[in-house]
Amino acid sequence: MAEDISKSGWIRLSSGFDVELVHGIPARLSNNGLDTPADDAQLVEEVAGLTGLTVIIDGWAASSETGEKEARLCVDALEFGDVLRKLALTSAALFVDHYHKAIDPDAVDWDSAEYARDFNRAAVCCCIDTDEIDRRDYYDDYIRVMHEETQRLVKEVITPVVDAE
Repeated sequence: MAEDISKSGWIRLSSGFDVELVHGIPARLSNNGLDTPADDAQLVEEVAGLTGLTVIIDGWAASSETGEKEARLCVDALEFGDVLRKLALTSAALFVDHYHKAIDPDAVDWDSAEYARDFNRAAVCCCIDTDEIDRRDYYDDYIRVMHEETQRLVKEVITPVVDAE
C-alpha cells in the first residue's frame, strides 16, 4: 500500500497554523498563538492537500494562556471508509511489529478486536455516531486491507514504525 500512515504529530502548515495528525488522519488544528485570523477555507484546503482527507473545522476554542486556540477536526463522513482503511494499515503494522509475521486467515479474534476498535475510532474521527453506519458494510474491505498489508510488510521485510498509544 502506498498510503503514508506514519505521519503522526503536529505538522506546520504554510499559514503558520499546525495540524495534528494521528496515523495520517487529521485530528486538530492550532493557531500557535498567532494574531492572524483563521482562514478556515484555506486551512481545510491545506489539510486536504497534506492528508487526502476532507475535514470540517469543529469550532475554535482557547487552549492556553498564551493566546493559542485549537479546533477539533472532523473528517467528512463520506470518507469514513478511507479513514477506516488507514486504521487497518495501522493495525497491520501493529500486528507485524508484535508477531513478526503476516496475519493468519483464521485469526478471527485479532480481526474482530481490531475491527471493533478501529470502527469506533473512525467514527470519532468523522464525528459521527457508530449507530449511523452499518458495521457489516466495511468489515470485508477492512480485513482484506489489513491482511494484505501484513503480507506486504513481511514479504518486503519492512519493520513498521509503530507509535505507542
